Amino acid sequence: MMDRKLYNLKRLEEIAQGDQGFILDMVNIFVENVTAEIGNILSYKTEGNWKSIAESAHKLASNFAYLGANALHDLAANIEKKVIYENNLTGVAEKTDQLCQEGTRLVDLVKKIFVLPALIDMIG
Repeated sequence: MMDRKLYNLKRLEEIAQGDQGFILDMVNIFVENVTAEIGNILSYKTEGNWKSIAESAHKLASNFAYLGANALHDLAANIEKKVIYENNLTGVAEKTDQLCQEGTRLVDLVKKIFVLPALIDMIG
Protein backbone atom coordinates (compact mmCIF):
# COMPACT_ATOMS: atom_id res chain seq x y z
CA MET A 1 0.00 0.00 0.00
CA MET A 2 2.99 2.26 0.34
CA ASP A 3 3.07 3.01 -3.39
CA ARG A 4 -0.54 4.25 -3.58
CA LYS A 5 -1.75 7.59 -2.29
CA LEU A 6 -3.11 6.97 1.19
CA TYR A 7 -6.08 9.35 0.99
CA ASN A 8 -7.92 11.79 -1.27
CA LEU A 9 -10.14 14.54 0.13
CA LYS A 10 -11.99 15.25 -3.13
CA ARG A 11 -15.24 13.59 -1.99
CA LEU A 12 -15.15 15.26 1.41
CA GLU A 13 -14.39 18.65 -0.16
CA GLU A 14 -17.37 18.24 -2.50
CA ILE A 15 -19.66 17.49 0.42
CA ALA A 16 -18.24 20.39 2.46
CA GLN A 17 -18.75 22.91 -0.36
CA GLY A 18 -15.87 25.05 0.87
CA ASP A 19 -16.69 24.82 4.59
CA GLN A 20 -13.26 24.18 6.13
CA GLY A 21 -14.80 23.84 9.59
CA PHE A 22 -16.92 20.96 8.32
CA ILE A 23 -13.85 19.25 6.88
CA LEU A 24 -12.00 19.63 10.18
CA ASP A 25 -15.01 18.25 12.08
CA MET A 26 -15.17 15.24 9.75
CA VAL A 27 -11.44 14.65 10.09
CA ASN A 28 -11.74 14.75 13.89
CA ILE A 29 -14.62 12.25 13.76
CA PHE A 30 -12.55 10.09 11.43
CA VAL A 31 -9.59 10.10 13.85
CA GLU A 32 -11.83 9.19 16.81
CA ASN A 33 -13.76 6.45 14.98
CA VAL A 34 -10.78 4.82 13.32
CA THR A 35 -8.71 4.89 16.50
CA ALA A 36 -11.56 3.27 18.45
CA GLU A 37 -12.26 0.58 15.84
CA ILE A 38 -8.58 -0.32 15.50
CA GLY A 39 -8.47 -0.74 19.28
CA ASN A 40 -11.56 -2.94 19.08
CA ILE A 41 -10.04 -5.06 16.33
CA LEU A 42 -6.86 -5.61 18.33
CA SER A 43 -8.92 -6.75 21.33
CA TYR A 44 -11.14 -8.99 19.21
CA LYS A 45 -8.10 -10.54 17.57
CA THR A 46 -6.66 -11.65 20.92
CA GLU A 47 -10.06 -13.22 21.67
CA GLY A 48 -10.30 -14.84 18.24
CA ASN A 49 -13.63 -13.03 17.71
CA TRP A 50 -13.60 -12.88 13.90
CA LYS A 51 -17.24 -11.89 13.53
CA SER A 52 -16.66 -8.76 15.63
CA ILE A 53 -13.50 -8.04 13.62
CA ALA A 54 -15.60 -8.19 10.45
CA GLU A 55 -18.15 -5.79 11.99
CA SER A 56 -15.39 -3.34 12.93
CA ALA A 57 -13.86 -3.70 9.47
CA HIS A 58 -17.25 -2.75 8.01
CA LYS A 59 -17.30 0.41 10.15
CA LEU A 60 -13.74 1.23 9.13
CA ALA A 61 -14.55 0.79 5.44
CA SER A 62 -17.14 3.56 5.68
CA ASN A 63 -14.72 5.88 7.44
CA PHE A 64 -11.97 5.20 4.91
CA ALA A 65 -14.37 5.90 2.04
CA TYR A 66 -15.07 9.42 3.34
CA LEU A 67 -11.38 10.22 3.32
CA GLY A 68 -10.82 8.66 -0.08
CA ALA A 69 -8.54 6.01 1.42
CA ASN A 70 -9.53 3.53 -1.27
CA ALA A 71 -6.86 0.91 -0.60
CA LEU A 72 -7.79 0.78 3.08
CA HIS A 73 -11.50 0.75 2.24
CA ASP A 74 -10.94 -2.23 -0.07
CA LEU A 75 -8.83 -4.05 2.53
CA ALA A 76 -11.47 -3.56 5.23
CA ALA A 77 -14.26 -4.65 2.88
CA ASN A 78 -12.25 -7.73 1.92
CA ILE A 79 -11.86 -8.73 5.58
CA GLU A 80 -15.60 -8.37 6.12
CA LYS A 81 -16.37 -10.36 2.97
CA LYS A 82 -14.02 -13.23 3.81
CA VAL A 83 -15.31 -13.60 7.38
CA ILE A 84 -19.04 -12.93 6.98
CA TYR A 85 -19.90 -13.99 3.45
CA GLU A 86 -17.27 -16.59 2.59
CA ASN A 87 -16.66 -18.01 6.09
CA ASN A 88 -13.00 -18.18 5.10
CA LEU A 89 -10.37 -17.08 7.61
CA THR A 90 -7.40 -17.78 5.33
CA GLY A 91 -5.15 -14.73 5.39
CA VAL A 92 -7.55 -12.71 7.54
CA ALA A 93 -5.13 -12.40 10.48
CA GLU A 94 -2.46 -10.93 8.20
CA LYS A 95 -4.94 -8.62 6.49
CA THR A 96 -6.19 -7.50 9.89
CA ASP A 97 -2.64 -6.67 10.99
CA GLN A 98 -2.11 -4.73 7.77
CA LEU A 99 -5.40 -2.86 8.23
CA CYS A 100 -4.47 -1.84 11.77
CA GLN A 101 -0.95 -0.76 10.80
CA GLU A 102 -1.98 1.22 7.73
CA GLY A 103 -5.06 2.64 9.46
CA THR A 104 -2.92 3.87 12.34
CA ARG A 105 -0.45 5.33 9.85
CA LEU A 106 -3.27 7.24 8.16
CA VAL A 107 -4.63 8.50 11.48
CA ASP A 108 -1.16 9.76 12.45
CA LEU A 109 -0.77 11.48 9.08
CA VAL A 110 -4.19 13.11 9.26
CA LYS A 111 -3.50 14.36 12.78
CA LYS A 112 -0.26 16.00 11.62
CA ILE A 113 -1.86 17.60 8.58
CA PHE A 114 -5.21 18.71 9.99
CA VAL A 115 -5.71 18.34 13.72
CA LEU A 116 -2.43 19.70 15.08
CA PRO A 117 -2.40 22.85 12.86
CA ALA A 118 -6.03 23.56 13.82
CA LEU A 119 -5.18 23.31 17.51
CA ILE A 120 -2.21 25.63 17.07
CA ASP A 121 -4.46 28.15 15.27
CA MET A 122 -6.97 28.00 18.13
CA ILE A 123 -4.30 28.56 20.77
CA GLY A 124 -2.32 31.15 18.86
